[in-house]
Amino acid sequence: MYTIVPADPSDAAVIHELKMRAFAEEGRLSDSVDIPPLMEDVSAIELDIRTHTVLVAQDAVGIIGSARGIVTGAVCTIRAVCVEPSHHGRGIGAVLLRAVEAAHPCVERFELTTNTLVPGNVRFYERRGYRVIELTKYTDKIVLAQMRKNVCPKEAL
Repeated sequence: MYTIVPADPSDAAVIHELKMRAFAEEGRLSDSVDIPPLMEDVSAIELDIRTHTVLVAQDAVGIIGSARGIVTGAVCTIRAVCVEPSHHGRGIGAVLLRAVEAAHPCVERFELTTNTLVPGNVRFYERRGYRVIELTKYTDKIVLAQMRKNVCPKEAL
């Protein structure tokens, strides 16, 4: 069993270590560690915790997942959804994603970028209502999918 709670600035180093493990496969598939999720340092994570929505999934042992929501105007950008590799397939990523969305009920849309090289990435988000709006060649090997999920503005309800 696990719970979803806001991250504390003191969690930044643990989230960083988790993110390095969670995105290691993406780095291997991309033949590069020079991808944004693997280049972020602890201080950037701590700043996000202090200024944006950063949620963690934690079990009795510790943090097993994390996700961020960064709001700019009417848009919430979802970033760094990651789950401890040994906990994949348990729905933790989906719960974190829903929790970030629920934390921002007044936005008009959610946006994110995911690497198409990682099997299942695009499908994971499509199953949760996101649609590919653009594909961008990042390197010779990496194609990024920009995805969007439109939500009903609060005034329309």
